[in-house]
Amino acid sequence: MDDSSKVDIGFLEEKPSWQLHPKFFPSKVGGKPAWLDKNDIPSNLEACCRKCTDPLTFLCQIYAPFEDRDDAFHRTVFVFICGNKACNKPNCSDNFMVFRCQLPRKNDVYSYEPYNDTVDEAFDMNKWPELCNVCGLNAPSHCAKCKKMFYCCRKHQVNDWHNEHKEICQQILESSENKLNNFIVTQSGKSILFKEWEIIIDQEDEEETSEVDVEKEMDVLHKMMEEKNAGTLGEISEDELDQFVDHHCEDKVYEKFNKRISKHPDQVIRYERGGSPLWITKNVDFDISNIPKCPYCGGERQFEFQIMPQLLNFINVGVEVNSIDWGILAIFTCKQSCNEGLSYKQEYILKQDIRN
Repeated sequence: MDDSSKVDIGFLEEKPSWQLHPKFFPSKVGGKPAWLDKNDIPSNLEACCRKCTDPLTFLCQIYAPFEDRDDAFHRTVFVFICGNKACNKPNCSDNFMVFRCQLPRKNDVYSYEPYNDTVDEAFDMNKWPELCNVCGLNAPSHCAKCKKMFYCCRKHQVNDWHNEHKEICQQILESSENKLNNFIVTQSGKSILFKEWEIIIDQEDEEETSEVDVEKEMDVLHKMMEEKNAGTLGEISEDELDQFVDHHCEDKVYEKFNKRISKHPDQVIRYERGGSPLWITKNVDFDISNIPKCPYCGGERQFEFQIMPQLLNFINVGVEVNSIDWGILAIFTCKQSCNEGLSYKQEYILKQDIRN
């Protein structure tokens, strides 16, 4: 598609956590995943880093239904990441994972009609499987004492015991509550999860954007370096930064990228199902015609949306500063959005960096 193609762009807005409950079908960043289907929720064995095998951390989800299909009336794509610095390699997406899930409007999880936007509206949590108290993944283990706190792995159980659960275990044991809210971010969750935001979707302004102001871009990059808010850009020396800017001034793809986003510099998502990624640099070693086919139906995959580098300025996580970085993350999903296989189907992600 050409530059005039219509694209939906996403911005972040703070919302109370109850408004990001699964029953509202949110698009969001951080916190625990607001799972769509209660069946086949990934465990730490399915949602694990391909490099270190640690459980992945939820990054974001996009609610993106196929409006003309009953079987995909509700549809969400989930993105996970490993926050370990050693697993973050340039132009490599082995520390990421994407899942797609969809439901018909009439299902056994949600009401046929929209829920009221109120904090106290009842929602039966007993329909849901046990989820990790720390990260929200499927949880096969529980606290031996209270038997009401569940965990995806030993690592998260130990984390929770030292951060919070040790002090309240007896209190939970004596509580009459049958089941706790799986989607509330606990104190231990805050130590590893990203800050929670709602993603607000709007259409990209179609008016012409101004030419890239190189001096302004240089100032922005220097500011990013000083604040150490843009991933590994914070580790670049002054000389390297100057070389980086000089190089990208000659990079027409990078220039096009900056020109396209200059009117909406805070955008964190670009959504264009069936379109093409907005690459960040000409150093593209990816042939998107070779994107693997859907392993469930054998059909083609298509580009659906991309995550922008600006998101790095909004999230925080309880791991080492600058341990994660990306130029763009491009997500490709089954073109037919098939229903074969598990409720949560793995999709494909490409990571393009601005440094090799």
